[in-house]
Amino acid sequence: MVDETLVQDSLAEQAYHALRASIITGRFKEGLALKENALAAELEVSRIPVRSAMLQLANDGFVVTAPRRSARVTIWTARGINELFDVRLSLESLAARLAAQNIRRGADSTPLAESLDLAHHAVATRERMAIAEAHARFHNEIVALADSALLRDLMRAVSARMTWMFYLTGAERDPGVQSHEHDELLAAIDEGNDRLAESIAFSHIEKGRTPSLKIILDRG
Repeated sequence: MVDETLVQDSLAEQAYHALRASIITGRFKEGLALKENALAAELEVSRIPVRSAMLQLANDGFVVTAPRRSARVTIWTARGINELFDVRLSLESLAARLAAQNIRRGADSTPLAESLDLAHHAVATRERMAIAEAHARFHNEIVALADSALLRDLMRAVSARMTWMFYLTGAERDPGVQSHEHDELLAAIDEGNDRLAESIAFSHIEKGRTPSLKIILDRG
């Protein structure tokens, strides 16, 4: 007998990823009202998994909801971009420092190195979505190596927005340069040099602020 709860959870996960991709790639434009009925029909599911997916999208910053109103795709603003960078500077610099400290204690950096290899491969394909996802995964692996449950929870919504931003800026920012900076960050973490890793992470993130603001706000 099929567990209906597990089926609904699976459908909600599929709906989430489908809607997330549509938002990131711009198929669903910023500010667009998203109607549950229409989305359910498009995805060929009931409204239940769509509603669950919409809640997760709201938690991750992809949509904005209001009582008795349709959810709308989040609109990027200068304030929102700056807030994202400010939070990333704090959380990811800490993650890099903790990750390096854990390496000194004997932690395994293999998953982090493997994620960087995947990012290099994605850069070679020149596919913006693959590059955005791979670069975000590398940053998430640093958080995983930091081994802090609270930090991992705090990074979830940041990671979702980060992937979206990486996609939006990917056509104009050189992903090869970013991958090279990731190489330097991995080396510092692998050496267990916590302060250097923290510094490189801070610099790497801050370098992206000005070009990201310009690229995202100057669109169309």
